[in-house]
Amino acid sequence: MVEASTSKVGADRKDSTLRRSVLGCSVLTLLLLAAIAASWWVLRERARSVQLERAESEFSPVLEKMQAEANPKSTSVAASRPAPAISYDIDRTAQVIHQLDAALAGRKDAGSLRSYLDEIGQLDYRGVAPEVLKARSELLSVLQEIYTEQLKESEQEALWELSGEIILTALSTVEVGGDLEASGLGSSASFNIDRQRAEQALGELRARQQDQRERVARSAALDGRLIEVLLDYSEIYYRYLEEWDRLCVLRDRAYLAAAAGRWSEVKELSARAIELAPHETEAHILEVLARIELGEGQGEGPDVPRLLLQGFIQDHPEQSAPALLLLGLHKMRLGDRESARLDFQQSASYYPRQAERLGASTDAYRQRSYLRKTREGSRILSLYKSTVLGAGGFSPDLQLARLAFEEDDWEQGRRKVMDHFSRRRAQQRWDLILADLEFCRELLGENYRRIFPEEAWLDLEVKPTLIGSGLKLAVRNRSPHTLHNASLVLALQFTDMHPEDYETFPAAHTEPAVLAHKTTSFGDLDIALDLHGVAKGRDDIVQHRAVLITDEAVIWVDTDSFKIAEAEEFRARRFRQEAGSSSAPGLQLTSPHSSLVEKLLAGLRNNTALRLEKGVLRDALDVSLPRELAALRPIFRLHRDGSMLTPSENIIEGDRIKLSFPGPTKLPGTAGSDDQVEPELVLDIHTPYGGIELSYSPDQGGGYTLKEVER
Repeated sequence: MVEASTSKVGADRKDSTLRRSVLGCSVLTLLLLAAIAASWWVLRERARSVQLERAESEFSPVLEKMQAEANPKSTSVAASRPAPAISYDIDRTAQVIHQLDAALAGRKDAGSLRSYLDEIGQLDYRGVAPEVLKARSELLSVLQEIYTEQLKESEQEALWELSGEIILTALSTVEVGGDLEASGLGSSASFNIDRQRAEQALGELRARQQDQRERVARSAALDGRLIEVLLDYSEIYYRYLEEWDRLCVLRDRAYLAAAAGRWSEVKELSARAIELAPHETEAHILEVLARIELGEGQGEGPDVPRLLLQGFIQDHPEQSAPALLLLGLHKMRLGDRESARLDFQQSASYYPRQAERLGASTDAYRQRSYLRKTREGSRILSLYKSTVLGAGGFSPDLQLARLAFEEDDWEQGRRKVMDHFSRRRAQQRWDLILADLEFCRELLGENYRRIFPEEAWLDLEVKPTLIGSGLKLAVRNRSPHTLHNASLVLALQFTDMHPEDYETFPAAHTEPAVLAHKTTSFGDLDIALDLHGVAKGRDDIVQHRAVLITDEAVIWVDTDSFKIAEAEEFRARRFRQEAGSSSAPGLQLTSPHSSLVEKLLAGLRNNTALRLEKGVLRDALDVSLPRELAALRPIFRLHRDGSMLTPSENIIEGDRIKLSFPGPTKLPGTAGSDDQVEPELVLDIHTPYGGIELSYSPDQGGGYTLKEVER
């Protein structure tokens, strides 16, 4: 009995101890779980705090910059104009809008949200419409709030990808009204956000992003406030692009009028553009150019062009290079050549520094890719780039060269021409080199051609590579000059491009020299071009040309086929002129070249020779002409018995041009000859300025005598 009682007591004790142990374990477990939960909460809050600080540090710089510029400040304007009511620059606004979009579209290249924020934080927001900056900063603020909730790196990456797609999708849902290419001069479109279509597009995007959305905390916020703010921004976005578009229509017409020399129209259209956008700069430059060309400021009364240019330089010192050039041009017209020279020199010193900033403004023009689809549009782009980058007539070095040539300082003029092309080579802006050459040929004329009159004796040789779709490039130099430090820029015309419109492709390497009477290889060049969204390659090339840039000269280098086609064009033009006139016009030259041509033709009769050179199987007809004819860029053909012969040799040696044509197999006095009298021979000389014919008659000594020179 006692033992049984003792056993029961022991069992009860064990039970009690076990219950206490279980209870203790439960309490410890609860305490442990509570500690873990508290630790998790502390760590999460700490992570949230860290993420909040990170978001602040990453978003704040760009937000502060945008918000600071969103408060309009008073800006000075030229004293000759009333203060404008509009406080922003619509060009800068359009440029920044496109830069922000481009940065977002390239977000994968940026690598992270922070890299993107750093990129847009470097943009210059001065002059941008405050309404655009406020709307964009509000959009970034909403993104910052959502980004603060993304504690994991995977969540942050997913948010970055999702938000970028959402923003670009919303901005793409725009209704465009009007004629996008009215009269081929630019767009006159109206822009509106179609909210219903935007919601539909975003709904489709939401379905595609489902996997990514599962990795984003508070992803529902993306469909709420972010989209609402985004659509509000989109309406502002397109309203300002529409305003910029209206400005472009006026300026495009002004550029085209300038290209046609209709300066009164340029002045009127520029004034309208300035009234619409007082802070823009392109129309201001065009207006002053028109006033200078119209001769304003040369008589009594105020010198308006000078006042406008001085005001422009004061208001836009960072864009003063083109204004200084125009000021120099104006003073040159007034006869103040020394002061004009200083303005050109100052412009030359500023263009390299300002070209990068001015060139950045072409970003907005890249959005108007349709301009390249018409000849007129290409002309607008060419004139604009020439103005802001110092090409063609807006090159201070070429204007200094023109000034030197007019003062009969030919060597100084030559140096300034080469200075200009040295700057162009350093900038690697090969797309501008064609405008430069056009200015040199048209306005520097004979003085420019004197720098290297033998350019027709350099030949471009182009062959397809055996592997791939490239071209093998070489230059054959038949002149007596070695040209040093040679860069070759291929100018190609592709199918679907307009005549005289070329794309430039620089050869991979600069060669130390193009040796006289030798062929120099410039290596292989891959050909690939995206033309209006269509891929173009070697098989799409219509015409090959090239520009050779050396220390001694910068010249066009063409293939034989191009030179022959050019010569045939000259011949056809002459025949058309003769058909429409009772007297043949002959050699048509502008006045700067007439004296040179008259001098050459006057001495030609006594300074040419055609003789027979006997060979074993075939004789040759050799012609010797004065080297000065090279200045006319001649193409030679010999007519004999109804056949047209191309020279088998055409070189310059010493002071002579030496040609060799294949002769007949039988000539008077040779073995097997029937001693028949040879027919008259005609040497046809084609030049860009017209044609010359030299008629030769056989003489008694078995040779030929010049009988007549026809023009």
